[in-house]
Amino acid sequence: MPLFPARPRPTTPPASAAARPENRPFRSLWPSLVAVFFLAGAVLVLPACEREPDKTPGTAKVEPGDIFRQRAPEPPACATVRRLLVIGDSLSISLGEQLEHALGGVPGLDFTRDGTRSTGLTRPDLLNWPEHLRELVDKAAPDIVVIMIGANDVMPVQTPDGGHVYFEDPAWPEAYAAKARELVAICRQANPRMTIYWVGVPTMGEASLASGVKKVNAALRAMCPAAGCRYIDTQAPFSDPNDQFARHAKDAATGDIVSLRTPDAVHLTENGARLLAGTVLKALVAQEHLPPAAGIDELLARARDLQAVADPDPPAPKPAPQPVPRGPVHTVRQGETLALIAKRHRTTEEKLHALNPGVDARRLSIGQKVRLPRR
Repeated sequence: MPLFPARPRPTTPPASAAARPENRPFRSLWPSLVAVFFLAGAVLVLPACEREPDKTPGTAKVEPGDIFRQRAPEPPACATVRRLLVIGDSLSISLGEQLEHALGGVPGLDFTRDGTRSTGLTRPDLLNWPEHLRELVDKAAPDIVVIMIGANDVMPVQTPDGGHVYFEDPAWPEAYAAKARELVAICRQANPRMTIYWVGVPTMGEASLASGVKKVNAALRAMCPAAGCRYIDTQAPFSDPNDQFARHAKDAATGDIVSLRTPDAVHLTENGARLLAGTVLKALVAQEHLPPAAGIDELLARARDLQAVADPDPPAPKPAPQPVPRGPVHTVRQGETLALIAKRHRTTEEKLHALNPGVDARRLSIGQKVRLPRR
């Protein structure tokens, strides 16, 4: 046997151990309590998630560049720019100056003008317009071309073989139209989508020139539809109600009478140039949808308000003084009357009155001269 035998294990648990079974029910509640708390949190969180987020902006750092970008957004880099070219003779210079003032600097529009005085399609010795136009369209690459040529073309047309078709020849209109079609074709070759306008010549003051430009305009008007360009009439805006040359116009806005033409009855004053430009812009705005601009509105208003009027009739010329017939003269003496003078010179008072209409027979004065009839 061992010296110290092992103590047998007690069959009843100690008091501390006996108390542990009393905590088992509470320990079994922990899973349930955790589940309850989880469900309660879900109930509180889910409605908050479903609510619309607060729209009140928070504090954010804003750079100055951001502010300016919001106020004035930059135009897209791919914005289309349309190019407008105006060419022609001296009248086109007045037109181009006014259009440049109205359209220069308008966003989305590039404006170019090229006018040469005294030139035309019948004067290749001064300027070869076909060659010059090729250079212009190659350089400017326009989408819209406005041509004003014709005021100097009341002349023979040079034919390709070196001959001439004279202005009085019935073949002249077609020969001239062929010259104009050549310019339109040059534009089309450069850009098939190009829009081309041909501006007619205003009426002229000198009768033969006025008749000539009407023939020029008729040839251009007939040429345009088949060639693919648009004709802009300017005869009506510069003609009075009787379809005659008008040197002046009445401003409907102010009631003033203003001058349209310079003393040569060919070129334009400032008001005349504005009327011409407004007439052309009216056609362009209707077809091309140009961007809005204050200058455009101003010229359109001038074209609306300026109405050509007939010149007032010139004052009747004063009757030329009747020449006093030369002849003998009697010097009135003291006591003489017209009857006595007539008797002394063997004539009548009636003849003396006819020769001296300014003489009052009742108021003759000493030394006065009285003309006598010739014998």
